[in-house]
Amino acid sequence: MSRIQGWQTGILVLAGLVAAGCSSSTTGTPTAAGSTTSQSTTTSAPPGGSSTRSAGPSLAPRVANPKKLRGQDACQLLTPQQQAELTFTQPGTKGGTAFGEEECRWSNDNLRIRLATDTKRRGLDETYLRKEKLRDFTPSTVAGYPAVRTDRNDKLKSCRVDLGVADDQVLYITFDRNSPNNPEYEDPCGFAEKVGKMVLDNLPPAG
Repeated sequence: MSRIQGWQTGILVLAGLVAAGCSSSTTGTPTAAGSTTSQSTTTSAPPGGSSTRSAGPSLAPRVANPKKLRGQDACQLLTPQQQAELTFTQPGTKGGTAFGEEECRWSNDNLRIRLATDTKRRGLDETYLRKEKLRDFTPSTVAGYPAVRTDRNDKLKSCRVDLGVADDQVLYITFDRNSPNNPEYEDPCGFAEKVGKMVLDNLPPAG
């Protein structure tokens, strides 16, 4: 082999090594791209919210000035003065809900009121998710807070109002009329919302 041929062969071998090195650096998935994908699926809880809240978009209107319902005694949601205004002379009876939280019931010859707290799930979104299964579904507001009127029965003069007090906390207010003496009872959902306004006045701001 001549000196020129040996020099040309050396150049060809070196070029092959360089090409092989370049092609090996482009195989596989870059770690930077993988970390970017991981970051894009990370979500954080809304201010004052729960880490268990769904990461998807909210179905219900957001609560502008959230209140703290979590940890409140259900039978203390209405003050003694408010209970007297509602014609109750006996304390409420505490119970539990199907989803493991507190409720309180008041009843007399005039009316029945049930307050149930829901602070560990998805707030008013729970109602919106079951929209198609409800007897009726009428969005409303109570003192500026989003609500839904549902389970209205005009014959029995009963109604349930689901009141969003925070994005991840909802209060269920059920009203049943026992006596036709009070004209306010003719609008069962309006009366349930009146009770909801009483509770809102007593709740502290979310911390």
